[in-house]
Amino acid sequence: MMKRFIFAALCMVCSMPTVAINEDLPAHTAFARLENNWVSPHDLKVEAASRVALIPFPQSVEWREGTLDAESKGVQLLGDVQGPMMRAALQDYAATHAAGTRGLLLVNCRLQADALPAEQAAEGYRLEVDTSGVEILAVNEAGLFNGFQTLRQMLATGGGKLPCCRITDWPAFRYRGYMQDCGRNFRSIERLKKEIALAAQLKVNLFHWHLTDYPAWHVQCKAYPKLNEPRFRTRDKNATYSYAEIRELFEYAAARNVTIIPELDMPGHSAYFDRAFGFKMHSPQGMKIVGELLDEFCREIPADMCPILHFGADEVRIPNAAEFVGFVTKKLQSHGRIPMQWASSRDLPVGPESIEQRWGEGLDMVAKSIPADRIKRLAFDSTMGYTNLLDPAILVRRYFFMRPCGAARGDEKRLGTIMCIWPDGKVDNKDLIPGMCAMWPGMMAMAERSWKGGGADGDHLPLEMAPSTTVSGCAYHLFEQRMHALRGTMFQTEAFPYWTESGVQWNVVEPVPSARAEAVRNQVLAGNLAGLKTRPAYGANLYFRTRPDTGYLGMFSATSPGHTVWAITTIHAPKAGKQRFMVGFDAPARSNRRWTGVPAVGEWSQCGTRIWLNGAEVKNPRVYKLAGQRRHPGNAWNFELPLDKEEIWWVQDPVEFELQAGANTFIIEQPYVGEHQSWGVSLIPLNQ
Repeated sequence: MMKRFIFAALCMVCSMPTVAINEDLPAHTAFARLENNWVSPHDLKVEAASRVALIPFPQSVEWREGTLDAESKGVQLLGDVQGPMMRAALQDYAATHAAGTRGLLLVNCRLQADALPAEQAAEGYRLEVDTSGVEILAVNEAGLFNGFQTLRQMLATGGGKLPCCRITDWPAFRYRGYMQDCGRNFRSIERLKKEIALAAQLKVNLFHWHLTDYPAWHVQCKAYPKLNEPRFRTRDKNATYSYAEIRELFEYAAARNVTIIPELDMPGHSAYFDRAFGFKMHSPQGMKIVGELLDEFCREIPADMCPILHFGADEVRIPNAAEFVGFVTKKLQSHGRIPMQWASSRDLPVGPESIEQRWGEGLDMVAKSIPADRIKRLAFDSTMGYTNLLDPAILVRRYFFMRPCGAARGDEKRLGTIMCIWPDGKVDNKDLIPGMCAMWPGMMAMAERSWKGGGADGDHLPLEMAPSTTVSGCAYHLFEQRMHALRGTMFQTEAFPYWTESGVQWNVVEPVPSARAEAVRNQVLAGNLAGLKTRPAYGANLYFRTRPDTGYLGMFSATSPGHTVWAITTIHAPKAGKQRFMVGFDAPARSNRRWTGVPAVGEWSQCGTRIWLNGAEVKNPRVYKLAGQRRHPGNAWNFELPLDKEEIWWVQDPVEFELQAGANTFIIEQPYVGEHQSWGVSLIPLNQ
């Protein structure tokens, strides 16, 4: 209850027309000015008053007096619940909840043609809770399904009580999706089912299934069985999706309001084809086989089940690009499919009839929300950052603050967003993929923004967080609390590498040439910052300058290697003793493996990171079997040496620091040694 009072106070500050940076540290004028441009898509006071955690937060909520007792009760759906979605909704709920011991919570579900305005009808719903029961009203079954997912979250986080309320809700974007790369790292059908069911609870309604890539064609092939032979594969050599399994997953997803877009990547990413046939896909004989493969897939997976088929066409240059794209497009259209392609400067030209999937790395696209005027046709936005490039905090920040398709809401062209999970390198233990790529925290933020939409472009905010006394800082803090609550319910059996970072405040000594590091270090340790240029920073994760493949994002994006910064923060402890922290100093790329390596014995990184706590230097207590190894300054695309857990700090165990009662000062020295380094600091107290 006390937290809600704090949240309400923060939101009262945030509702003021003018927002200023906290003045106990030197103000950063440009940052304060940018902060005023961001507006929450909903009233934060309404969110702060909530007694349940909801993601996405509804478009319209009216909290009312009273609660409905739901503790130790089962759920019974009444009314219009005969369709496949509502049967699946109840089935999934029953699979994770024991039968009630105190009777049943009756939920009346009604379909009504005029329940919502036309612009809200496709997936919208109205949910009402009063002391007598629960009602979900919608125009169609997808709306009822979404309303039930909101009810599930209320039951999970309400402490046995449902607050009386009236919720009217609908999505800002038609599609809210995620992609799994099963071409490079095969995932079982059962695992994909589990992920689809969890994603559906967040109202995610699209699964982009990347089925083929350099290692293998993982789809059953009747016309050319040798495509499934292990000798032509480099990974997961005996793993093939049968057509029966593919149809089974499509049906499973559809029953959970999830559309599957399969991707058969061609003509790039097709080394398996060269190995099997001895010639290229774009050659005359290769195109003949491509046509037969598409004919077979479309016969086996009907158009009413699979209306959109993605054929990749990315990261490749061929002399007959227009011919190839035209050939595949006409072939797919002959089967009643809408073609879809990747769309960046690295790809084949997008055919005029294709949906484009915008993506990119570097300053041109990744550093900002995609400009709205760049979208001139049916398009998905995947420019907000791949999960294999970013660490958990910046991934969540980017999806929370940046706008899909550069717009507040979707339209006939701006279809929505797809969050891409690319563990390019070989992964032996596939269970590690969600944690290594921060899949679920990222998906929560993606689901929030693509459902809610947003009235302002906040692409500057992921790089340098605002304090919680600002609109954006308050909104992010409240979102983190919702994530935390649902993490302990929906995702308690899943890897969830995200920890609340709001409330940590730093004073950062701006970069100085590393040749001056010793003199500046002595000055900082003496507590004398006179003559040094400093600035405030907020959040437990600081980003000074990321690698070029993420666009040189960060507080000091213009700084080159050969510089050092110092970050100073104070952590208050109610009593003396050990406290756990998540600590990290580089985010290795799971795509190309570039990073500074596993720390040597006693060290915090291979780039000279040092930590002082209350004036005494602290050495790293972790014991690494790969100590001092795995430094990789160059690119290693599609690497076959699997990533080890020791290479990724957020999937490791916390570090303990011995704190004194009261104030504890941390000083972290962080050199910038090369562009393969994601230059930053993460120091996250776990019991703040």
